[in-house]
Amino acid sequence: MALAARGHAPSVGVRFLDCDHRVLLETIHEIQKAVAADEGRRRAGALLHKLTDFTQVHFALEEEMMAATKYPELARHRREHKRMMERMRELVARHSRRGLPLDREALNLLSKLHATYMQDGDLRYGAWLNETGSRRG
Repeated sequence: MALAARGHAPSVGVRFLDCDHRVLLETIHEIQKAVAADEGRRRAGALLHKLTDFTQVHFALEEEMMAATKYPELARHRREHKRMMERMRELVARHSRRGLPLDREALNLLSKLHATYMQDGDLRYGAWLNETGSRRG
């Protein structure tokens, strides 16, 4: 199982986004560590809920920031957020309601979802924001 690189979120050049991304990756790492150490479903489930809640708040703040800065790809980014939250909620439901443990596939999905999201959409936004901001200043 490939563990998320602890504390090594790619920088998007926006301080609050970078800080949030570190928290997201740290939480994924904690989940993976709890599962690997067989600390029980309760701990992994609590961390999974923490990750889902934090991700939702992060997305809302990010979308507000994008709207305030008139980011031209906001609609696309919102759709990506929605798809990612749906996948995460499915994972939470599978884990919580059905009592299934988090398996390798689920853990890899968490890492992949967050890594792809950060390396794609957020890097584009960071570059756009920094470029646009430098033209305004």
